[in-house]
Amino acid sequence: MLLNNHNNMIKKSIIVSAILLLFSSIAFADGKKYSVPVSRKHTKKEVFLDASFMYGVHWAGYILMFKVIHDENGNFETYKENLFFNNMRWWDGDSILWNFIGHPYTGSQTYLYYRGRGYSKAHSFYGSFLASFLFESTIEILDQSFSFNDAIITPGLGFLLGNYFEKASLKLINSDSRFKRAIARIINLSLNFENYEGIEFIPVISKDMSGGILVWRF
Repeated sequence: MLLNNHNNMIKKSIIVSAILLLFSSIAFADGKKYSVPVSRKHTKKEVFLDASFMYGVHWAGYILMFKVIHDENGNFETYKENLFFNNMRWWDGDSILWNFIGHPYTGSQTYLYYRGRGYSKAHSFYGSFLASFLFESTIEILDQSFSFNDAIITPGLGFLLGNYFEKASLKLINSDSRFKRAIARIINLSLNFENYEGIEFIPVISKDMSGGILVWRF
């Protein structure tokens, strides 16, 4: 039953993502040429804001994937039980499809976000590793305890997959084929945001509400 639930969730998410991205890719001008991002130094503020932005994206992704598309039973009581690495596991028992396709794909997109922001391959891996660790230790514990396999597989295989996607997507996005350009935008989501150097995510926490402000400078 658990395997079927995860397979159905993956199928739904793939279908939704593919449809949205295929339609959205039509709206982008493809006259420019893309190349491998140039690495540069980042200020502490930039590193903090990028990490905060990815943390916010992972919260949004969790809500969409696990609460909207697939109604999981996560709650605050479970969160408290799993907080501070209580009940942590070496292996979470999820399906092979989810552990070795779903998680690595997520890791690859986090890695590619950092690459698109001008981080080196090493620093992009560190950012992806931090994002995965924060997700496993502070977000997914709403539903299940921290698992080492997800914390390691997501950024580890994500790094390998992200490097492949980067090379493949740059070749496809510079093609004359609209279909190939659409595929490039699916396997490398950062290509959909040509101005993502101007993105900032500012967390907002008060006694009345918690959330964030997404700022996109054009």
